[in-house]
Amino acid sequence: MAKSDPPVTIKRYGERRPCNPGAGRYASLDELGAKVEDEEELVVYHAATGDDITQFVLKQIIVERARHG
Repeated sequence: MAKSDPPVTIKRYGERRPCNPGAGRYASLDELGAKVEDEEELVVYHAATGDDITQFVLKQIIVERARHG
């Protein structure tokens, strides 16, 4: 990804799966983890509050990967 590209924006609605509005579909934690591994920037927002929950989601990805190997 070029440095001038904006980060991928993901929205999370309550306790539901993260949604990638740009792709028009839900995104799994594995898909988000793959984006991080590919050094793509991403930002995750709580859809109702607008809060940046990127760090929370990244921690979820780490925990899930550690749990499943």
